[in-house]
Amino acid sequence: MLSSSVVLRAVLLLLGGYHLGIGAVSVLSLRLTARVTAALYGLSVAESAPLRYAVRMLGLYALALGVLLVLAAREPNVHRDVIAVVAGLQMARALCRLLFRRELAAAFQLPMHRNALNAALLIGEAALLVLCYPTAP
Repeated sequence: MLSSSVVLRAVLLLLGGYHLGIGAVSVLSLRLTARVTAALYGLSVAESAPLRYAVRMLGLYALALGVLLVLAAREPNVHRDVIAVVAGLQMARALCRLLFRRELAAAFQLPMHRNALNAALLIGEAALLVLCYPTAP
């Protein structure tokens, strides 16, 4: 059986790698970002200059979060605050997906079942982070 420390580090590395990847893609190419978000989230995005700029800025946040997650994976006991914030962020993202599901469906042609699946994944990530949360040193 895997220890909670191994599971925590794996989840942090996966989330960190994902955020570094999606952040880099978002900064470099809206077209590629649209393809990735369609594959991962089922979103359909129409390109526009304002959206291109906004996606780049969000990409920078994703890159920063990715770095923090990788640091937390290296030393979870030292970066407990990062883990707590990311667990809260994933829960907030899931809640927004559920509360604003109609808006999300209308804006991105996202099927309700796909949105529910994505929200469940976010909740699962947050739950793993909370269940494996490192004890104070």
